Amino acid sequence: MASDNDEINNFFQLSYLLYEEGTKAMVKFFLNHAADGGLQPNQFQKYVNDNFKNEDTCKKKLGKLFKDQYNKLFPEEGVEADINKIDISLLFKLIKHSFEGKGINTSDWIGETTPGDRILANIILLNKFRNDVAHAYCYRMPKVKFNTEWSKLSEILQVVGVDKNEIDLCGNKQLDDTDRQKIESLYLDISDDDFYQLMTDVSEWYDQRGLLNRLQVLLLEHFPDDEALKRVTSTSELLGLLTNKGLLSRTNLTVLYDVIKVTGQFGFDPSIKDKLPAFKDIKERKIVKFSEHTQTVFKLGKSLSDSEIKTLDGRYNFSVLKKYADSWNLILDFQRRGLLTENKIESVKKVLKRGK
Repeated sequence: MASDNDEINNFFQLSYLLYEEGTKAMVKFFLNHAADGGLQPNQFQKYVNDNFKNEDTCKKKLGKLFKDQYNKLFPEEGVEADINKIDISLLFKLIKHSFEGKGINTSDWIGETTPGDRILANIILLNKFRNDVAHAYCYRMPKVKFNTEWSKLSEILQVVGVDKNEIDLCGNKQLDDTDRQKIESLYLDISDDDFYQLMTDVSEWYDQRGLLNRLQVLLLEHFPDDEALKRVTSTSELLGLLTNKGLLSRTNLTVLYDVIKVTGQFGFDPSIKDKLPAFKDIKERKIVKFSEHTQTVFKLGKSLSDSEIKTLDGRYNFSVLKKYADSWNLILDFQRRGLLTENKIESVKKVLKRGK
């Protein structure tokens, strides 16, 4: 019987093939059809400027875009738009636009009605395949379904020009955490409003349960100077710091998933959960945003009894006791004083053992 991890691995292996070779195929197709005689990658920014000019024009010609998609077309000053960083869904919009006025009814491009051009028909099917996978209920796939979907995707890719050897390489690729995070980011189809609603839900959940100190203990790893973290008075402010630092966004919720797992808040039920397949397997996720040492420190905070808090207070604050309100206040204080580094945490544990 297949394990949960096997089914999760199946999902990500199929997804890797989709984004690795599917994206390349779409980029190649777009460049070949975007202009008479084709388009070179280094001409992409000019193409964007000539055809879309600004955000309003983009909306009229391409439909609604997420802010990060728009930023890929019009990056910050001094940075050129990179066609190889465009996701499949945005590439498909660009391809549809490139066929406007060429006698093809692009309103039929839903993946079921296929134009006469076999390659174009499979580009449409590739986009539909991406949408079906992206909107999966959860990030799992039984072996039988995996084999069927792999064959289907392989056939589509080969029709649009992908070499079978490249497909086989994707099948043998050992995926790492970076690969999985990238795949998850590509499948997050939540809107900016959904993202802010999720942030509200998280803030209310953690604040109502008085868990801010636990979050500060956990996230100190990502804010080593600690000054910003010290000023935080609510979970909302903390999430704002993560967002401003680029650790949390509409297309990157990994740190949030890890926070929920480490803090054990499996009862958290976001209002947009149906749009977040990863939530359904959060207990099985591998933690990637927090080091083993940070997790060890957090476990220490969870385990300290009232008598152990007094023991440590007496040992490390013997001249003037701090009388910590709870273990998390102690852990935060000890972290900031450098008493819980990898080299020193064992000394703290020895004090606890002697106190028993």
